Amino acid sequence: MNTKKQVFSVLAENNPGVLLRVTGLFSRRGFNIDSLVACNTENPAVSRITVVVTGDEGVFTQVIRQLFKLEEIIKVEMLALDECTASEMLLVKVATDDAKERTALLKLVQSYGGRVLDIGEATVTLELTGESGEVDAFITGLEPFGIREMARSGITVLQRGDTTIHDYMI
Repeated sequence: MNTKKQVFSVLAENNPGVLLRVTGLFSRRGFNIDSLVACNTENPAVSRITVVVTGDEGVFTQVIRQLFKLEEIIKVEMLALDECTASEMLLVKVATDDAKERTALLKLVQSYGGRVLDIGEATVTLELTGESGEVDAFITGLEPFGIREMARSGITVLQRGDTTIHDYMI
């Protein structure tokens, strides 16, 4: 089986329960969601749901067919990650015991373009946004310091160039 990760960008009516129906659809079909982000769009009546799924072409075809069975779904696009601008956010609390260790931590944060959000007595809370690989590398760099707590969003994507999901609306 030739499995890969696929990004689906979905426009849906902004109604209560839409996200539950979308995730329920994935669950009933046995599709695993690698990443899920839901948010409002520039139009308050429309939500954008970005879903990353691992599978093969058959799974991806089924995902599209099943999504379109939901009446609130307006549009579904499969997007190749190399044709998108993608970003995710990481919040992480790192242990720091002394000034020397904090200095090394702050240099690492600066090298990745992260931000310090809070400095406690024994921890520093950091924020980083970027592509998934960059976030993974940052986490690896933080491990020697001792990660105390971490929250990571899923990826959010937009197509590169002037094309939008609203082009060629059916």
